[in-house]
Amino acid sequence: MNINGINSSATGSAFTAISSAYIAATPAATQTANSESADSQDTQDTVSISNAGRAALSADVGATLRDKASAKKNEVDNASSEEPMTLIDQQIQKIKEQIKALQEMLAKLENDDSETADQQRKMIQEQIMQLSSQIATLTEKKMREAQKKESA
Repeated sequence: MNINGINSSATGSAFTAISSAYIAATPAATQTANSESADSQDTQDTVSISNAGRAALSADVGATLRDKASAKKNEVDNASSEEPMTLIDQQIQKIKEQIKALQEMLAKLENDDSETADQQRKMIQEQIMQLSSQIATLTEKKMREAQKKESA
């Protein structure tokens, strides 16, 4: 018996990839199907998922998981911040939210190869760079203030 409580000899064939999974009819379902149509003798159907289907599934499930993880992280961050946010911290938080919004806009333009989309990408990237430099400046200012408080 392994750590998970499953016999190690049973795990070899118990788990298969989704793309190679198959559906087997149970005896009760087979009897019902046989009574409805006598010419259906196949008791096993093979199901495969295309690459596009896999991508859509991972995007759908992945988006849900990312949203849940993000919500949990925000809750933990809000609960763990015992000190009130300073003005600098508030400014940094606002800038981070702006950067996140710009990154989402950039992701939406990812598959657009038009000239206007290219110009928009360049503008968005420049804005992200400017906001990142503002965060760096505010962080330096925050560190200087913390050093002044320690030395006083």
